[in-house]
Amino acid sequence: MADAPLYKQRRKYTKELHNVHLHGNHKLHVLCTSKGKDVDKMLSTFRRKLGGMPVKLVGVDVEYTHYEKPQRAAVLQLCVEKECLVYHISAAKDRLMELDKFLMNDEYTFVGFAIEGDKIKLKVSGLEINSDNYIDIQVEWRDPYNKKKFDSLADVAGRMIDIHYREMKKKINRKEDHTL
Repeated sequence: MADAPLYKQRRKYTKELHNVHLHGNHKLHVLCTSKGKDVDKMLSTFRRKLGGMPVKLVGVDVEYTHYEKPQRAAVLQLCVEKECLVYHISAAKDRLMELDKFLMNDEYTFVGFAIEGDKIKLKVSGLEINSDNYIDIQVEWRDPYNKKKFDSLADVAGRMIDIHYREMKKKINRKEDHTL
């Protein structure tokens, strides 16, 4: 796979990953893209899945630029059930109105980890999450056995899903695991 585009190197690309092994026998469908039409298709899939749910939860995470001030959103990750969208904002060429509508939809509750910073970076980048409908897991849930002021995502995943997630971040190969 090719490396993701660098800052100001806008290009259109899509990489679809099927059956991404998550944990146990759980697998994800992941769409990595900078193309507006592919984002719109995934948002349509999200809407269809969310339509039948009594509580409409959307997982959210944002990766930031590190090479410019003010920092902006570089990558937006949205997940509904086993469908995940990884939208490479910094490589995109278009402004996505459907994405704006989706993020502001008051029927959906956005759930993330340390999401306040994500909301700020999205706003600087021209996108906003409905400020009335989000849950910050780091604020709402605490590992009762951890004495730190704030649990890391690995701490929470290790406690709620499986113990091996606690050490996961230390095992990341930064060269190989950060390409698209």
